[in-house]
Amino acid sequence: MTSKNEFQESPPKNKFQQQNETLHLKLQNIKTEKEIIGYIIRDAKSASVDIKDPTKIIDYALLASTLHDSGESIISAFELGKVNNIVVEGKDVKVLTLTIGDNRISIFMNKNVNHNTIYKDLHS
Repeated sequence: MTSKNEFQESPPKNKFQQQNETLHLKLQNIKTEKEIIGYIIRDAKSASVDIKDPTKIIDYALLASTLHDSGESIISAFELGKVNNIVVEGKDVKVLTLTIGDNRISIFMNKNVNHNTIYKDLHS
């Protein structure tokens, strides 16, 4: 009589899955900073939104989508080639928009935050 293993091992994660998990962990870590308002990460299949003020999720989602679409239009119109990131700064808030792999990311922060540090943290 053979015994059946009750615990089945999950299949090993591929490189893409590992990179996405690492990216999500980095974003969660960044969001713990006091001056970070939140982030939106989107790929072809899904989106994750983590904003400190849930009443503003739609506003930030609309802003992120508009920035991404406008950025692509400007890049194309002026033939800028590959752009690493786009930063839009308002009166009190700043947005860092970038693409890593298949993920479009927008990070919302107070104006005084050094977005270059966040950019480097995401690429480390």
